[in-house]
Amino acid sequence: MPESPSFAAWLRTAPEPWFRAFAATRADLLRTDVTDVARLAVLAASRAAVARGLESLDASALRVVHRAAVLARVNPAVDREELLDAALGDAPQSVADRETGAGRTSAPEAALTAAIHAGLLWPAGGDGDPAEASAYRVQPEAGGLLPVTAAERAHSPHWATATDPRPLATSPVSAALLENAQGAGAAAVTSLALTVVAEFGRREVSQLVSGGVGKREAQALARAAGTEPGRFTLLVELASHLGWLATTRDPADPQWKPTAEFDTAAAAPREQVWADLVTAWLTHPVDIAHVLAGTTPAGERIHLLGRDDHARTAFGGFPASRPQILTLRKLVLVALLREGRPDARTGEGEASAHGAEANAPRAAAAGTGAGGASGAGRDVHDDQHTAGRAVRTQDLVGLLGFTHPLLSAVRTDEIDQVLDEAEAFGLTASPLGSPDAHALTPFGRSLATWVEEHDDPFDVLGVRDGLDAGPPLPLREAVAALLPPLETRVTLQSDLSGVAFGPLDHEVRMRLERIADIDTRGQGSVYRFTDESITRGLRAGESVESILATLAELSETGVPTTLEHMVNAAGSRLHRVRVARARSVIVVDDPTDLDVLLDDPAAVAIGLRRLAATVAVADASSDRVSVLLETEDRPILRVDPGAEDAVGTRAPVPALASPTTTRTTRVPASRIPAHIDALVTQRVTGSMRRTSTQGTRGTTAQSGRGAGGAGQTGAAGAAASAGMTASAGMAASAGNTSGSGAVGPDAAQSALGDTQSVLAELGEAAAVAAPVDLVVTTSDGTHRTVRLVPQVVQAGRVMGRTDAGKALRVSVSRIVQVRRSGGRGSGE
Repeated sequence: MPESPSFAAWLRTAPEPWFRAFAATRADLLRTDVTDVARLAVLAASRAAVARGLESLDASALRVVHRAAVLARVNPAVDREELLDAALGDAPQSVADRETGAGRTSAPEAALTAAIHAGLLWPAGGDGDPAEASAYRVQPEAGGLLPVTAAERAHSPHWATATDPRPLATSPVSAALLENAQGAGAAAVTSLALTVVAEFGRREVSQLVSGGVGKREAQALARAAGTEPGRFTLLVELASHLGWLATTRDPADPQWKPTAEFDTAAAAPREQVWADLVTAWLTHPVDIAHVLAGTTPAGERIHLLGRDDHARTAFGGFPASRPQILTLRKLVLVALLREGRPDARTGEGEASAHGAEANAPRAAAAGTGAGGASGAGRDVHDDQHTAGRAVRTQDLVGLLGFTHPLLSAVRTDEIDQVLDEAEAFGLTASPLGSPDAHALTPFGRSLATWVEEHDDPFDVLGVRDGLDAGPPLPLREAVAALLPPLETRVTLQSDLSGVAFGPLDHEVRMRLERIADIDTRGQGSVYRFTDESITRGLRAGESVESILATLAELSETGVPTTLEHMVNAAGSRLHRVRVARARSVIVVDDPTDLDVLLDDPAAVAIGLRRLAATVAVADASSDRVSVLLETEDRPILRVDPGAEDAVGTRAPVPALASPTTTRTTRVPASRIPAHIDALVTQRVTGSMRRTSTQGTRGTTAQSGRGAGGAGQTGAAGAAASAGMTASAGMAASAGNTSGSGAVGPDAAQSALGDTQSVLAELGEAAAVAAPVDLVVTTSDGTHRTVRLVPQVVQAGRVMGRTDAGKALRVSVSRIVQVRRSGGRGSGE
């Protein structure tokens, strides 16, 4: 078998279609400072790059790389048949293989091709078609990321038996059902989000010492808002992310309150509110299932509105490069888009397209992914009259478990939660009689198409993720056209109820809920006026006159006499003890009432002292004074809200830091084709330069021997030889650090300069077991030359053996220079 080349050597000699396919598949490796193949190869071999490559593989391709990593511990070159057997794993043939009778000839080879395109495998030697090579090598870092030891492989991961479930069984969903579901969802979620945030303004919700809101308070707020805890938690987290909720500046008792930003959102068009919520859902990494459970799978405690610095580590297992819950939300939408298209009755077209793309590596050089955004140019209004296909939850779990086997968030409970959230926004709906099946609504199809076009799975920093701009304008216009008009008036009835025959304007709803209880909530609402609700309004700062004026303004039928009598009776029963916001001012009508308060021992605790016959001040906040007086069975009134200090009613808008200037060396998407063309050109130029260098070396060697035979003096011969050697060394060093040089036994005798060149030279020496001389820096700052045969270059260290057979490990950061010695593989 020919000597096994390194990954850099293979990239230099790989057929152009395969090189282009690799570069297009691993666009995350294309950087402006990577201008030659050697640097590209070193970057692809890093631990972070290998991890991202493994994340992009499906279960079949992952099994191929895993088998290669296990067998490479014994022999660096792994037999092709071993890898093809590994692609099938321990599971039976997939549905597509059984139907087509392809057996082992389609999916295994497609998996092998995918691993090569990801830069994780490469042929171990020989020319010809890389997919037909007899043996392959694997990136060393894959062995540190996958279970390769016997102890680690004692428990097989789920992807060892995962099979491709496509084509999926789908059920039809009528266009009318989808249209009704999207309209109801969009209208309900915008109204509920504003209601949920407004509840924080009506209640005293203290911040926990560790941040966030306590579980009991969250449950009470959810009941008051008329929704279940999961939906409440989702909307509160998104509202906080949008700046609608924040804590007050009271250092003794900070409380969660709405902000002025919330007032702006409440007055904005509802389609804008919907778009803001959906954008936050796609970009905010909080996992509602974890918040409800109080802990993450990784064992970290979490609660409502708590810190979200756990987002990347919420799930154990493989180190994901992005928050997994965000990835899962996008994957669910895209999977429903691809598998639930109205014209995909059986899914055969999608499955065959996937297989064709996997089995045609030469065509993959264009860099297009399987299942592209077909129909992306359709108009939203055209889609609204098209029926969809629903996919069962378990089928969705099986599909994502195969296509993204290293994503720990692919679990039934997590996908159920994501589907429930999507349904809340009007993005999905379930057919009648099949609650476990889900189909995208026209809104959902438009949003999923937009996500598929703009999301970059390798964009770890979010630099090129275009989702922050929000859904496209046509989708927002479609939402606005489907939302029902808002009602501004209600019908008051003699049975002490008020009926709204449509969704109410937010301001009108807040005014009614201040003095009435909600009997029925929905697109149309029923309010019930009771003695307790009127008293609640009076104690919150309303007066009899203001309540009657509000009822007269909002009613289409006038104020019934029975309701007017109830308001007057409730006002006459309350004592005139007022608590004003300050810190704090207490005003009474009768001086004797203040005498009673001052005689109470609790007055000492709050620092209560008289300023006038009917006025006193306290050192405690107005909220605490109010609670203290109420525990003594003394009902109190707040002052007129118009005269109240606004600092206590609204939290300051969170101070948003100036936009972070994120600099990246990644090549912009629009310049990727040109960058790949430049790399291809550099490959050709570097190959020609290496050929020229080899010819020059041969001529120089012959000239030296001839001169010596002609009687040239020893001193002159030595000088000429030294001059040639120095020139060759300088050329090699320049080539290793420039954009057109090459690294390898045929072009480099010395790697001097940057770390990437050193790593490339060590990697190639390890691939062919070539001895090298390392110039390393010792602890006292001096240089020392060490000769060894590199075996493994991993985790910033090179491990090998000396001439005496002693194992040696050297940190790459201490290596100053790498020179090929005159032993095996040096080419001398």
